[in-house]
Amino acid sequence: MFKGNFAEGEQQEATLEEVEGVVSVRSFEALIQWLYLRRIQFDCEDPEDQISSAIELVRLADMYNITGMESQMAQYIKAILVSNPDPRRNDFFIGRHIDTNTFCLTRQHIMWATSLPPGHSVRRILAAASVEGFLRDKNYKFVQETQEYPTFGADLLQEVRSTLCGLKITRRETKLEDPISGTEISINSPSDF
Repeated sequence: MFKGNFAEGEQQEATLEEVEGVVSVRSFEALIQWLYLRRIQFDCEDPEDQISSAIELVRLADMYNITGMESQMAQYIKAILVSNPDPRRNDFFIGRHIDTNTFCLTRQHIMWATSLPPGHSVRRILAAASVEGFLRDKNYKFVQETQEYPTFGADLLQEVRSTLCGLKITRRETKLEDPISGTEISINSPSDF
C-alpha cells in the first residue's frame, strides 16, 4: 500500500473516508483490535449499538478481504439476541412474543447485512433470528424487509428450511427448535384447532 507512485506511498499515510455502516472510527478501532488481539471489545452498552458495531466491523473486514472473524461476530450477535429477548409476552399458550429473537435487531441491521457475501455467518444469524416470527405471524417484524431485500428473504428461507428439519408434530401442536436460543418452541397454539 505504501510502495509505488501513489500519493499514499509518497506521503506514507492513507486516509479512510467514513462510509455509513462500514467505515467508522468504531469499526476501524475494532478491526485493529481483532488484527492484533484476535478479540474485540466494543465500547458501547446498548444491544442495538453492539450489533451495529459487529456488523460494521464484518463489513469493513469484507471490504478489505480480511477473513476469520465471521463466525466469532455471528456468535457475538447471537449471544446479544439470547440475552436481550423481547420482554413482552403476548400469547398465553406459547408465552414468547413473536419478536423474542429480533427485539434488538433493526431494519438497518438487515439492510447492512445484505451487502455481505451469500452464506456469511452474520447474514445467517440475522435470518435465523427471524425464523420464529416468520413462522408464527404473517406480519412479523421484518416482513417488509423480506420483500425489499430479496437476499434477506432468500437467507430467511434457507434458515426456515434448516429449522423445519427438526419439526415435531403431535395431535395438539407443532414444535421445533429455535435456531437462536436452542429451546423448543411451539409455532401454533391449542386455540388454533
